[in-house]
Amino acid sequence: MIIELLNGATYDIADYSLKRLYHRIPSLEIEHTTASVEGRDGDIFLGTRFSGRTISVELLYMARDIYDYYLLRDELNGLFARKEAFYIIFKREPYKRWKVRLAQQFETEPSPSMRSFTVNFICESIYAESVATTADSKEWDIDKWGWNNTLNWEDDFAYSFSNSSFVVKNLGNVPIDPREHEIEIIVKGDFPNGLTITNQTTGEVYQYNNPLSSTDVLKISGIRTFFNEISSFKNTNKKLLTLTTGNNAITVEGGTLTSIAFVFRFLYK
Repeated sequence: MIIELLNGATYDIADYSLKRLYHRIPSLEIEHTTASVEGRDGDIFLGTRFSGRTISVELLYMARDIYDYYLLRDELNGLFARKEAFYIIFKREPYKRWKVRLAQQFETEPSPSMRSFTVNFICESIYAESVATTADSKEWDIDKWGWNNTLNWEDDFAYSFSNSSFVVKNLGNVPIDPREHEIEIIVKGDFPNGLTITNQTTGEVYQYNNPLSSTDVLKISGIRTFFNEISSFKNTNKKLLTLTTGNNAITVEGGTLTSIAFVFRFLYK
């Protein structure tokens, strides 16, 4: 198991005389909102949402003697007990990472040799995310991409386009919503009266109402819009684009497109 901090520093638990015995990742917790009506059998379902989940990891520590145990105990307290969130990556699924916090206090029983113990992590983001982004090059790197799992080597893995009509593939099993998830759309081109980006699959339409020249850069970053790095959300139709799972047919209208890039991470339930 790998610990990755928000600053990019990584720690392999094997370097701390630890071995992962097993881990449990439960399904998403489901919360239903219901109402009852007098004279009607059963409840009326008003809505359903996913809430958090806790990942449980069973670890084995290996000490040379009781004095080594005390040194190891302190190292483990420093490794896991953090105020800030961090990522955990399981080596059998190295292309996924989970953003977590330590859920509760954990204990290690003193032993001069080895003993198992459990650490629980509460997920700050309820979904796992791909370690790599769509801006990373597609190459044979098992630590980046889950070949023969979420994608195949033969997949058309393009996320930068110069044609006005193209398909963006969301290969995770969670829709990408800029209100909740990280996504950037970067546009360059010549649009004398502004531009329109339409996701034909979802029916969503984003409009930028000011002109763009060939030297300008329009960036849609989450819910924000930047024109040459200056906030310009007021010049839009106040709408957002999401990416459903699978194929998203996108069109760009209003002028001549030089390039458009979609940068995001795949999400997994």
